Amino acid sequence: MFIAGEMGGMGLIRNAVEQGRQAVQNLSKGIKSESETQYDLIVIGAGPAGISATLEAKRLKLKTLTLEQDTLGGTVYTFPRAKVVMTSPMDLPLFGKVKLYDTSKPELLDLWNEVLSKNDIQINEKQKVDKITKTEQGFCVECNNGAEYSAQRVLLAIGRRGTPRKLNIPGENLPKVAYRLLEPELISGNKILVVGGGDSAVESALLLNETNEVTLSYRKETFSRLKPKNRKKLEEAIESKLLNVILNSNVSAIDEEHVRLKIANQQEELVIENNLVYIFAGGELPTEFLRNAGIEITTKFGEAILKHT
Repeated sequence: MFIAGEMGGMGLIRNAVEQGRQAVQNLSKGIKSESETQYDLIVIGAGPAGISATLEAKRLKLKTLTLEQDTLGGTVYTFPRAKVVMTSPMDLPLFGKVKLYDTSKPELLDLWNEVLSKNDIQINEKQKVDKITKTEQGFCVECNNGAEYSAQRVLLAIGRRGTPRKLNIPGENLPKVAYRLLEPELISGNKILVVGGGDSAVESALLLNETNEVTLSYRKETFSRLKPKNRKKLEEAIESKLLNVILNSNVSAIDEEHVRLKIANQQEELVIENNLVYIFAGGELPTEFLRNAGIEITTKFGEAILKHT
């Protein structure tokens, strides 16, 4: 079993693409030409690492199945940036060098679709892997829809944050919606809604608030689980009217230019002008999934991993 992409420490698109390619080159050396398994390789996850791995596997003529728990578009749309910017080109197997100077999420999705269709590659979407079991021949992969597949090798390209918890409201699949925040210094001059009441939501709202107009929406009456430092900064921002905080509120719908909030004890919904939404509603971490796959997880609390003498 191999790991590539964000889970392997390569979160940047170009690095994830390269790691996906290298992982397949490496694992291909151990694949037998004769096997009772259905596939040589099963790739789990269709982000940059997973797509690159799938292309490299096709180039090496490996019989490959790629499984994605969401849709290809869903994977792209959970990217933390409104825009995708690359300073160096990425080298996609079977496609060549690609440089994204200032690309939107729909443009990136078009690129993935073009790459896959040109090489006649099908991604099995909406198939979430629940369990991976070691067998004599390799691995048995079980999905949430009851499907089972066997392969000599498995490549995990699922990201380290698992599945972001969605609100399941109209408009949540728009490109302006994200579930993580990276490089807030590149985001300015926007009307932003941040959803959530934990440290991630508050920290993001405070960072974005420096160069944007930010509203923080939280479904409860008070922020009860914040680190003291974040609580102090939040209180200061509210007191100085730098940050608009709406408690007891739930997002009911998102469209291209607005968001709608349902506020407790108010009949009419609040409509706010908006062009970016960040949702921090928690998520399902892949820890249990990895344990089920036979991977040992160790949590370290301030212990030195490497000591220099």
